[in-house]
Amino acid sequence: MTRSRTLYYLALLGVALAAPMLFDFGGDVPASTAQAQQGEELQKAEPTHAVPTQPPAPRAPVDRKQRLNRQILSTIETDTFTAQVTNLNTAVARVDLKTERYAVDGKPINVVTTGYEEFLPLAFELAGVSIGPDTVWKATQLSDRGVRYDWVGDGVAVTRKLEAGQGPYQLWATTTVKNRSDAPRVVGLRTSTHHYVEREAEEGAIPLLPVRPPALSNGLCKHAEDVEREMRSDLPDVSAPLVFKGGVRFAGIENAYFLNAIAAGDAPAERCSISASDRGLEADGEPVGSLIGASLVQPSATIPPGGVHSFRTLAYLGPKTPTELQAAGHSLKDAIDTGWFSALAELLTSLLRMIYELIGNWGVSIILLTFIVKAVLYPLTAKQMQSMARMKELKPEMDRINELYADDREKKGAAIMEMYRKEGVNPMAGCFPMLLQLPIWFSLYTSLSTNVELFRAPFALWLTDLSQPDPVFFLPVALGVLMFVQQKMTPATGGDPLQQKMMLYMMPAMITSFMLFLPTGLCLYMFTNSALSIGQQRLIEAQLKAASGQPKDDKDPPSNEPSEAGSEPPPAAVIPKTSRPSKAERRSRRGK
Repeated sequence: MTRSRTLYYLALLGVALAAPMLFDFGGDVPASTAQAQQGEELQKAEPTHAVPTQPPAPRAPVDRKQRLNRQILSTIETDTFTAQVTNLNTAVARVDLKTERYAVDGKPINVVTTGYEEFLPLAFELAGVSIGPDTVWKATQLSDRGVRYDWVGDGVAVTRKLEAGQGPYQLWATTTVKNRSDAPRVVGLRTSTHHYVEREAEEGAIPLLPVRPPALSNGLCKHAEDVEREMRSDLPDVSAPLVFKGGVRFAGIENAYFLNAIAAGDAPAERCSISASDRGLEADGEPVGSLIGASLVQPSATIPPGGVHSFRTLAYLGPKTPTELQAAGHSLKDAIDTGWFSALAELLTSLLRMIYELIGNWGVSIILLTFIVKAVLYPLTAKQMQSMARMKELKPEMDRINELYADDREKKGAAIMEMYRKEGVNPMAGCFPMLLQLPIWFSLYTSLSTNVELFRAPFALWLTDLSQPDPVFFLPVALGVLMFVQQKMTPATGGDPLQQKMMLYMMPAMITSFMLFLPTGLCLYMFTNSALSIGQQRLIEAQLKAASGQPKDDKDPPSNEPSEAGSEPPPAAVIPKTSRPSKAERRSRRGK
């Protein structure tokens, strides 16, 4: 029915408008190094103003070039990443992902997107301890997987140890404070991380479409039972960071495929904050980019004279892979936003991964997953098609009622409802199966659009990255053709002819234009789904014709006249002749 078809295309339109596009989470602002040349590059991204998140104590002016000349980078290496840690403030200056598909032009992706030391991941401050802005820490390489830093001053000795965690993409920082004074010291730890993104990337690449740009990262804070997600455009100015209190599990910044997060190791943090600011200025006065910050504050501790207290903090810097986030704990898996139907989306993601483990190709896995979903939904699809066929049989009587009561909407509605009652037809029967399928469609969309395993995953021929749009536009155009064919095959059941014509031509063209910019993996699913839908529709039509005794090769719609063989049409298609006024009677009634 018309409403069912409208809901179908609205669902497709919603899927297309919601789909994110690929972007890299690294490399917008290079990580700092010991070379003065890179220091000059960092100077180009000098912010127009400071950006505190839970603002730190004011720093004395520091010559950044001189500090970079004193920098020594220590390396922590695992099977999944290589991290470089700076002795300037013991923060993480660079993290290169070693997995081959996380590479651009043969070079590993660096997920650290900031350069200034105060904005690096695992940058920290000790409340109650004064550490000068010109401090340089003493570094000791413990092993390939760990490094220790030491500093003594202000009546305390501070040891900062950074080590690779047991799971992938994990870095643990253990900050130990020893009170060397004669009085108790109250010490607290605040840890922060930041992400930089250029404003041009924030604006996105899809013209005239209200789609959230993929490079517009979210600030995250998991507190109590909720995950707060704030987009760059929703964040307040630097004077008013968003602060959340109570049972904080983690804070961080995400994009479509990667996560930069920090979590308190021993107990939930007291509070977390998210902030954003403009960075640099173009010639026309517009900002060059945005800096998003996230921080968390762990509970303070009172350290007696000669006493020691340690704070443990986890940093996760890597892809948003469900199994690896689950292994890291601290509710980091909640950083994956799978929408309203998260349980169903996770089930479909797990099923897709199981198929991939058997097949070894993500594109083929998407096709097979679509086959499975269509097979499961076949009973609902058949019921929907049967309802539409039944409504089509009533179309002549519907047309008669529309003509008879063209100027009386109330009588026309009553006559149509009476017809439905006599024929035992529920006009909503074709919509209910569609509504039941909507959660599965949206879950498929979210599972495909948030699945980092499709990042740079090849399919076949020119389709070498399922997270990027089709470079030659073949799949989007083919999808538009299939949608046109499918719409052409769908039985007309009455309604506004102009609306039907718009559905026939405009919707396939619109979906095709959207798909030109959306990931190949999502387009491959929709293409396969449309092809299977056409096949299912032909099968169901053949079954309906066989059940009604109509020849299978009869492509004409059911007729109320006897066939050439003299057989009568099925009873449901028969409209009594006495119920149809002749042309003369209709003209006579209009004259009255």
